[in-house]
Amino acid sequence: MQPRFEILRQWAGFVKLAPILLAMARPVYRFHYLSAACSSGLLEALRDGPLSLSALAEKFGATPDWMDALEAWLDVGIATGELERQADGRFALKGYLAKALARTENAPFAAIVEEVGILHQKLVVETPDRLRSSRRFTLADQNARVIAQSSRILEPWVSKAVERAIPPNGQVKLLEVGCGSGIYMRHAATRNPALTALGLELQEGAADLARSNLQSWGLSDRMSVEVGDIRRRAPSPSFHIVTLHNNIYYFPVAERVELFRHLRGFLEPGGTLLATTACKGGSPAVEALNLWAAATEGCGRLPSPNEMVRQMEEAGFTGARSTKLIPFESYYSFTGHAP
Repeated sequence: MQPRFEILRQWAGFVKLAPILLAMARPVYRFHYLSAACSSGLLEALRDGPLSLSALAEKFGATPDWMDALEAWLDVGIATGELERQADGRFALKGYLAKALARTENAPFAAIVEEVGILHQKLVVETPDRLRSSRRFTLADQNARVIAQSSRILEPWVSKAVERAIPPNGQVKLLEVGCGSGIYMRHAATRNPALTALGLELQEGAADLARSNLQSWGLSDRMSVEVGDIRRRAPSPSFHIVTLHNNIYYFPVAERVELFRHLRGFLEPGGTLLATTACKGGSPAVEALNLWAAATEGCGRLPSPNEMVRQMEEAGFTGARSTKLIPFESYYSFTGHAP
């Protein structure tokens, strides 16, 4: 009789857990499918209307022996509610999120979905094994284009910090360390029509994106982008403002005081350093960013607000202070002045 009772006990546990686990799994499938649909170009392919299986196969370069797999992948999208198969057999976008993320103006949100669904998932899943084997992540594990696009979701708050730091008129020279898409250089140019800027990027992919954007915005005559490490660049006190947006964690914690001291060497007396960054103690997305920074070669964990202020002061900046930019998130701006 004992085995029978054990089976009944296990079955009771399954009946209790199964609905909970299945309810949790459905949005996970949906999110990961949307991530793959963004990164693969499926949403872009279906943005202008339904397509047949053969048309999608041509877009994806699928050979005849992969047709069943392609159809099965599309059927997963149907099961999540983001795709539909029409009466004529063609596939189309159905879900609100799929339709919204397919729109070009929502590219930053699509990039966030890619980042969370691909990079963050990889971080959470692979970190235990990498701890055991002492294998850190590298910058090659992330997509520079996606990161540059996804960081634009912070644009409403960071742009306000830029506006406060940039005088509205007069000659101003800006050095932006890690310029990403170039969007904050654009905000600075809008704030002050006489401003000139140099953007510096570690990754060629991000630099190419910034150059392309500056060209399309008509700003390439007074703004340029170079690839390089600011730490390897000889300082010259020729800039009025130095900015670092969403990249302090690309520098190891032990090197940040020296980094700030080095950046002070690029500023004229009275010049301003402006840094914006997520800090420890935020949402799951911020803590995933902290994990990436702590586990990636050459990078360092997120700072705390008080820590950043202390480091800037130790590097010789005066009037160092922090300002919380997003009320519902651990995201701050930091300013200090060269003596």
